[in-house]
Amino acid sequence: TIFKDTIFTNVAATNDGGVFWEGLEKEISDDVEITDWRGNKWTRDSKTPAAHPNSRFCSPATQCPIIDPAWEDPTGVPIDAIIFGGRRPEGVPLIYQARNWQHGVFIGASMKSEATAAAEHKGKAIMHDPFAMRPFFGY
Repeated sequence: TIFKDTIFTNVAATNDGGVFWEGLEKEISDDVEITDWRGNKWTRDSKTPAAHPNSRFCSPATQCPIIDPAWEDPTGVPIDAIIFGGRRPEGVPLIYQARNWQHGVFIGASMKSEATAAAEHKGKAIMHDPFAMRPFFGY
């Protein structure tokens, strides 16, 4: 999906034309030169991160090899699940399933998440975060 026509933002760049962020250290050889997201030379010993904590990528949906063939059908496609992913390092199960659609809407609407790099509030504050989308919508 991401090997062509993909925009990466706030990631590090490698001298071989690739991208890099923390967690990929084992994926690249030691001789690859890395430029951090601010344009500075970066090494594994650097004191600052190579990528911004809110780095992203965007690819056309048409490039996804497992997308449903009817994904653009104007009459819609069946929905079997909706998955919400917020940041809660403790206190709630990692994954749980709603009993029905109404319960799922209730769970999503009453979610709380820890503030992230995308949020306006910094630190580890747990905040009301409907559908784990607070940083991306104005409430």
